[in-house]
Amino acid sequence: MQDDPVRASLPHAVVRAFRLVNRASNRLFKPVGLSAEQAHVLSVLWALGPMTIGALQRELALSSPTLTGAIDRMAAMELVRRVPSKDDARASVLECTAGAAKKRRKIESTIDAIDDTCFAALTAGERAELSRLLDKVCAALE
Repeated sequence: MQDDPVRASLPHAVVRAFRLVNRASNRLFKPVGLSAEQAHVLSVLWALGPMTIGALQRELALSSPTLTGAIDRMAAMELVRRVPSKDDARASVLECTAGAAKKRRKIESTIDAIDDTCFAALTAGERAELSRLLDKVCAALE
């Protein structure tokens, strides 16, 4: 492995893993009628509560056009809604709707299936360690 500079590259490994996990996620979310990004938006809103688009963008590390497109499609599907911010008249807060709540169990079970599918090669301890290390990298990059 050390003789192969591509395979020894952490950036390459992380990007490759992201693409493979994202591909598997999109495949598993297709029957739910969502993309992986849309499901991620909903799961973050459920976990952290309603938030501004800017805060959601920072949390998800998505570009503005990608997030705006996902939100527009989700609003059309009546999964989220924009409400005026009480703190900033220029901002909107994004919140989940009753339509999203109806899909919550299926979305959460799909996330569990993705976890099992994509990280089956790791023990529970290795998964926890990988999560801790990725959080550390993200914190340093933010």
